[in-house]
Amino acid sequence: MPQRDSGEFGTSHRNSRNGSWDLLAGMRKFEQGYEQFDSRNASQSHLAFADGDVPKNKLSKLYNYLLNVSIVTRWIIFIIPVLGLLWIPGILGFTKFPETRVYGVKLLLWSIWLSVVWLGWWSSLATFMILPKLLRNTLGVVIMTVRKYCDWLEVLHRYAAFASWSIVIFVSYQPLINATQHTDNKTSQQSVDTMSKLLFALMLSACVLFGEKLAIQFIAAKFHERSYADRISEQKFAVRVLVTLYQHSTDIPWRSDTLRDGSGGGGADSKHKSVFNPQKVFKKALKGVRSAATTTTTVLGTVASEIAGTSVLQPNSPQAMVKTALESANKSRLLARRLFYSFVRPGADHLQVEDIERFFRTKEEADAAFAIFDKDMNGDVNRDEIEMACMELHREQLSIEHSMRDLDSAVGRLDNILMSLYFVIVILIFAVALEAQLATLITSAGTLILGLSWLIGGSLAEVLTSIIFLFIKHPYDVGDRIVIADKTYTVKEMRLLSTIFLDSNACAVQAPNTWMNTQLIHNIRRSPQMSEAFTFDVAYGTSFEQIERLRDVMVAFLKSERRDFQPVFDVYVVDIPGQEKMTLRADIKYKSNWQQGTLKAQRRNKWICALKASMAKVKIFGPGGDPDAPSGPTKYTLVPYEEVVKQEEEAKAHAPSKSSSTAELRIPTNDWTFADPKSAIVDASQDVFGENDQVSTSWSTRMSRVRIDFRSSI
Repeated sequence: MPQRDSGEFGTSHRNSRNGSWDLLAGMRKFEQGYEQFDSRNASQSHLAFADGDVPKNKLSKLYNYLLNVSIVTRWIIFIIPVLGLLWIPGILGFTKFPETRVYGVKLLLWSIWLSVVWLGWWSSLATFMILPKLLRNTLGVVIMTVRKYCDWLEVLHRYAAFASWSIVIFVSYQPLINATQHTDNKTSQQSVDTMSKLLFALMLSACVLFGEKLAIQFIAAKFHERSYADRISEQKFAVRVLVTLYQHSTDIPWRSDTLRDGSGGGGADSKHKSVFNPQKVFKKALKGVRSAATTTTTVLGTVASEIAGTSVLQPNSPQAMVKTALESANKSRLLARRLFYSFVRPGADHLQVEDIERFFRTKEEADAAFAIFDKDMNGDVNRDEIEMACMELHREQLSIEHSMRDLDSAVGRLDNILMSLYFVIVILIFAVALEAQLATLITSAGTLILGLSWLIGGSLAEVLTSIIFLFIKHPYDVGDRIVIADKTYTVKEMRLLSTIFLDSNACAVQAPNTWMNTQLIHNIRRSPQMSEAFTFDVAYGTSFEQIERLRDVMVAFLKSERRDFQPVFDVYVVDIPGQEKMTLRADIKYKSNWQQGTLKAQRRNKWICALKASMAKVKIFGPGGDPDAPSGPTKYTLVPYEEVVKQEEEAKAHAPSKSSSTAELRIPTNDWTFADPKSAIVDASQDVFGENDQVSTSWSTRMSRVRIDFRSSI
């Protein structure tokens, strides 16, 4: 399976037994004595036994103790007894029966070769357990690319040991057994020759197996490197920035909406202090126990960090706090608010790069860190921008983790398919090694495959198409918002043969990858800043000066809302159908893509409302004319028309004039979003990570607190 980065996105599952090569740790265990050894505290999980499951006599305690001292003592216990049994025929052949032969080979030579077989496996295994670390600390220091292959070798060390062991036993068999055989017995000669052929087939099979695992590792590593290296690198930098800022932030106990809630009471809570609440008492006791445990763990972690040089066992370290916060949607928002209120200047409602520049080594690093939050590049960020940035980092972390998990599962299924093919190849190798008729064998196998092609041909084609689609084309990841056939979906799960989506109604949709391979897939998350065309009709008599005035007003609005839109408003005259109306088009140029569907809808509503109000200000109306124009009296010839006209002119002259300055036309306000305020944080229809419940709970809790404070103030 592919080796993951051992950062925030998964632990590198390397062989835990490598740490057993610590002889000094074994010497420290010798000082304790075997009588005090407890099998429940074994050094390896496969050596641990519950109390009462193993005998408690001295011999059993000594045996289990030596197994757990170190890997050296454990292997000595495994190797020496079997090696002694293998040398019994050799000793007898060397002393009492020097001329005794088995299959025409002396007993001493059989013992030597069997010793090579037994010791060869353990030597090969030990070599490939030590070799990756040795290469990483020698060649890896000079040649950085060697480290990647060392990681591969560390993952595949057992397969490499098996291949090298099969080579050793086949090579040693020829001079020790095959070349020293002296007998006229045809059966003995055939037996030794057959054994040689089987060992050769075993060697080829082991090399093919190692090649198959190496190919899987190469495919997975190259795929992850191409697909996720940049995303992981950017995510790691963003996490380091959050850790640095959190490390220099201050606790704000009087605010209940930051990462660490304060204990300050007030309002309704202060009025009910005399009322005994068993639930609150129990929670307070649990909080005290948790605090004591955290303090103890931190003290132990500080000592361990001093020895190891890294953060060990410290649950309240900045790295642990940030990592824990990014695992939850609600805590990510609380983290963002803590950072904002810690560094914002008194009386200000936004942060600038100068507020955090002192926490970074260079100005370039500070600018890069500030750019994580300043998506619109306007030089300042408010609290909402920091919240959205932390939520994006939270979703990106979950997306990478889920995508790599699903693709690892797909790689595992691909490995299973190749292993099935491998077993067929092994059968052919052994059949050819045993001198079966190759032509007959190939003909029979071809006939069988041809006969089954009608049954499994379609499935094999589907598997191959899915592999190419998923690993080579790779059009999306988990959490991506995509458009297929004018319908919008969110990727929930990727499998080898199919993909699970959520549509706009949060309904799970399963689509085969073979069908997806024939569709045009619009990936919104991977897209840069996006735009949308908006078409509207105006009256045919609208002057070009009015259209230019509309453009100036809208540009002024877009500049005032530069966090959401690009300051571009270009009007295109699309059509003049029958000289009855004029069709215009303008592009809504957003400052981001449409990955957050609800946020995009809110910004679109804001833009359209601003266009409506701006058209009313510059008196651009639709084909039906001014909808607010007063309806005059019905004119009949019986009424003196001159008097009616005079009254209309007087009313028009005394009507208050409406100002149309640019400052007044910067509308609409930020409240015109026509949506739930929290829907921009988490959209329930795209909730593939289960965040909606967290945010909904925190939102309802905060609203209930507001209602309690309001009632208490009344």
